[in-house]
Amino acid sequence: MTPEITPPDQRPIFVAIGGDSGSGKSTLAAGFYRIFGDARITTVCLDDYHSLDREQRKLVGLTALNPRVNNFALMEEQLLTLKRGRAVRKPVYDHRDGTFGPSEVVEPGEVVIVQGLHPLLVPGIRALFGLRVWLDPEGELKRHWKVQRDVAKRGYTEEQVRREIELRREDVEAFIAPQRRFADLVVRFYRMTGRDDEHLSVRITTRSTLPPINLEGILDRPGTGLRVYEQEGDEITEIDGDVDRDTARELEDRIWEHIDKRHRHLRHLGPEQFGTFTDERLREHHSDPLALTQLLLVHRILAAERWMLLRVPVDQHELLVDDLGSCLPVDEQGGGGHEHP
Repeated sequence: MTPEITPPDQRPIFVAIGGDSGSGKSTLAAGFYRIFGDARITTVCLDDYHSLDREQRKLVGLTALNPRVNNFALMEEQLLTLKRGRAVRKPVYDHRDGTFGPSEVVEPGEVVIVQGLHPLLVPGIRALFGLRVWLDPEGELKRHWKVQRDVAKRGYTEEQVRREIELRREDVEAFIAPQRRFADLVVRFYRMTGRDDEHLSVRITTRSTLPPINLEGILDRPGTGLRVYEQEGDEITEIDGDVDRDTARELEDRIWEHIDKRHRHLRHLGPEQFGTFTDERLREHHSDPLALTQLLLVHRILAAERWMLLRVPVDQHELLVDDLGSCLPVDEQGGGGHEHP
């Protein structure tokens, strides 16, 4: 008997959040859980599809960034199943010791967040997403985040993390960074001189055709720390780390107005209830630019009808042929979806 398949208009919205290790993917996705609620959102971490554990990778001299130590065939099969609205039993990679734990059953929510190093590498997987987000923080900030996370949560010493960063540099350039050109939105956090992580600035490059947010009355006030402009056909949104607090609240209210018109089931959170991150001692802090970025991305996820977000019909994915054996860098592979220079 053929298994029941969820009707197209009830299938989940797939969102990719990609970027190098330590670029802030989990921190960004955490805000989505607070807004959507646990029952409506599912996260899939692509690290679970490593084909070798940490010790095995050391033995063969390959990093986790290399496509050869990731099971893209299983990844694509299971993501396609989730896209069809059905549950999967997926592997689980434990970052605490670099081994594989018991597999787990994952049910697709209203929104499925797929985060990891390689969400846009393979055409068949890349085409599943309705929205593709790429995190590209400034280099020194990314290194700081990776050291902080791996020491606090993954049992490494600072020296080990910095050595690993150097070992991975070539693979980042060959397999990770080139995926940026397939993203709809590129999010870049950066430090203003002398400011801490609570006051990071952010630059969001939007390359999609999703409807713009009406910011009339907010943008025409100088000195607010908020700017939106066009550059080479892209929409650029810049939020300063010291954005005016009243402007930040007004922008949050404006975005909630856009969201609430059609998605009143979402939780209208107060400004301090999202936009949180942890420091090296796992203490929570709040960032207005992070909160605004999370809220802007929620709007982008929900702004269009699902049929507008679906790039390739699910029943056509079986026709996409992926040459995984060659493990070529992205810019040497066949394209899928729209590309950007």
